[in-house]
Amino acid sequence: MSFWLRVNMFFRSFFLQAGWNYVKYQNLGFALVMLPFLRRLYHNDPEALPTVLNRYLDAFNTHPVMASFCFGAMARLEENIAKTQSVADYKEQVAEWAGTRRGLSITAASIGDRLFWGALKPLTLLLAIFIWMLLGVDFLEFTITPVTPPYAFTAGAAAFCVYNAVALFVRWEGLELGYRCDDKSCFGLTRFDWNRTIYNAKRIGIFFAVGLILFGVYRFFEGVRVDINFIARAVLVLFFIMISFVTRRLRIPNVYLYITAVIIFNIVCLL
Repeated sequence: MSFWLRVNMFFRSFFLQAGWNYVKYQNLGFALVMLPFLRRLYHNDPEALPTVLNRYLDAFNTHPVMASFCFGAMARLEENIAKTQSVADYKEQVAEWAGTRRGLSITAASIGDRLFWGALKPLTLLLAIFIWMLLGVDFLEFTITPVTPPYAFTAGAAAFCVYNAVALFVRWEGLELGYRCDDKSCFGLTRFDWNRTIYNAKRIGIFFAVGLILFGVYRFFEGVRVDINFIARAVLVLFFIMISFVTRRLRIPNVYLYITAVIIFNIVCLL
């Protein structure tokens, strides 16, 4: 795959869902992305192009960012189909192509939903709220402190840049990895530790969420005299919430944590 062909497919990938429909989902966008590659591959046999393109108009559905791995893998397998010399070999290669398209699209969708929808989008939203609060936007009041326009867009711009930096990187690298790698590495999907990435993104999101909660608690009780017993119990609750992540990471059964929490809470309540 040449550089400019890769660039062409990369830009077309942003229109994957432009022709989304309830019958075959992203099939029109899928065919649109693959069309430049197919034209170059079958330029000596233009009569074969309509038949080949018809295969790409079958039902296709995956995560729009992770779809780049599918594009690269389908291009690699299509080259194998174009090189077949017999009908039996052709049918075998087409069956492999169809099975890979289905399996890879499901795997990519699972990873993409957990990474982008389940972790990265909430994380960038929390990042934006955190920056707005640092700039003086108080979400706990009915009136918002006026902020100059340049600063008002800083949080949104930061969230937009962080999310799209990851998305654009995956789109671009996915095309190359899907094309260069084979099925042993799931066409490039195993080159990244997706589970650890998702795990770290969620933990960072928890950090921002806890920070926002603590800030809200501080503003709520600001200027109010709070009983020391209430503070002690609140600190204990937060402590056990944080410890639960540690015990989970160490694979310690939660039942021991629950028993310890019940004993300590009873002791505190009796004091």
